[in-house]
Amino acid sequence: MKKKLWMTFGPLLVAFAVFLFVLFGPSSLFSHVSSETVEKSATSMNENVIQGLDIQKEALKEGNYLPIYGSSELSRVDQFHPSVVSKKYKQGYTPFLLGRPGTQSLSHFLDVNALGDSLKGKKVVVVLSPQWFQPKGVSEPSFGANFSPLHAYKFALEDTKNTPERRYAAERLLSFQVVQSDETLKNLLENIITKGPKKPHDPKLTTMAGNLELKILERKDDLESKFITGSKQNRIDKELKSLPEKLDYQHLDDLAKETGQKNIGNNPFHVKEKYYEKKIKPIEAKLKDSRKNLSYDESPEYGDLQLLMDAFKKVGADVIFINPPINGKWVDYIGMDKQGLDKYYAKTKQQIESQGFKYFSLEQYQNDPYYLEDTIHLSWRGWVQIDKVLADFVKEPVQTNYTPTADEFYMKNHPKQEHKKIQK
Repeated sequence: MKKKLWMTFGPLLVAFAVFLFVLFGPSSLFSHVSSETVEKSATSMNENVIQGLDIQKEALKEGNYLPIYGSSELSRVDQFHPSVVSKKYKQGYTPFLLGRPGTQSLSHFLDVNALGDSLKGKKVVVVLSPQWFQPKGVSEPSFGANFSPLHAYKFALEDTKNTPERRYAAERLLSFQVVQSDETLKNLLENIITKGPKKPHDPKLTTMAGNLELKILERKDDLESKFITGSKQNRIDKELKSLPEKLDYQHLDDLAKETGQKNIGNNPFHVKEKYYEKKIKPIEAKLKDSRKNLSYDESPEYGDLQLLMDAFKKVGADVIFINPPINGKWVDYIGMDKQGLDKYYAKTKQQIESQGFKYFSLEQYQNDPYYLEDTIHLSWRGWVQIDKVLADFVKEPVQTNYTPTADEFYMKNHPKQEHKKIQK
């Protein structure tokens, strides 16, 4: 009888015991990340790296990795890209690229918040993109594609006071379908935005459910950190050979001009010829004066940027924000509001510098060729300018003397939003 019972239920019990061991067993058995994996991850822009924590934390422990937050422009690797130049000329840092198409301030805020003290005293770079600051901010598909449940649960389960900043962050997250579809996370965030002791969901039960979800996500990150694909190291090593042996930024800029000239052909927008032929030429006539109402001076992204800056303040990182140019010829052709674009640069500069962060803008180069490979993505001369800035930045003493953000910023400037309801 006992043997029969064991034959029936034994495999289930063993499977359950294995599950519990994997979930609650010693973290050291699962979370070790090798230096080789970190090196591959630094240029992979792999979603498991960007949405995880194990590899990022290991990179920060190793000392010489420089986190660079951004989006799709980071993948434009040519011989002038910081990952190439820093390695060729032994600049004392190795870029760790933290961005994918569609990653914007809100995703980066969650990552920085989850990394916490791992970023304390570290140098960090944020490459903004003007197109992040669309009138509606980050789109539903872009946020959903880059959303990290691990980072979000870390935020939602923090044992801390629910300040206006924290309530605003929770409200922003609740405005996205991917968050609303996770019942436990949604309940945690709804408790955060509800003032007073009476919460819509039982705090103890909701926290218990949240901690279980977090444990599963942490172990998932431990396991996924063992298998990283997409490293650009071979491409970087190939590009090293095309650079001169001695570092001279004027020489690099001249070489970047020559490289740009070879790539753009004769199209009127100074973009890569392949890009022009495929993306613009087939609909060029329709694009003329097509974006007269486009402006980047009003957007929820400014509030998300503030969240990101406040996260950096809390962890004590030394951060420089870099603003790239937009292709001036393209701006003229689509009829974009130039005053609105000028306001964007002025507004971001004021917001960043007024709080003590370092800031560098390439807006003055928007009418100069070879700074961008298409209408918005950095390349060639643009990277050379950034290479110079980063070389100086990493040598400067760490500075984290930031201005605190007044609660009124979140209470008045960015009022509560109505979050979406899931369609049943």
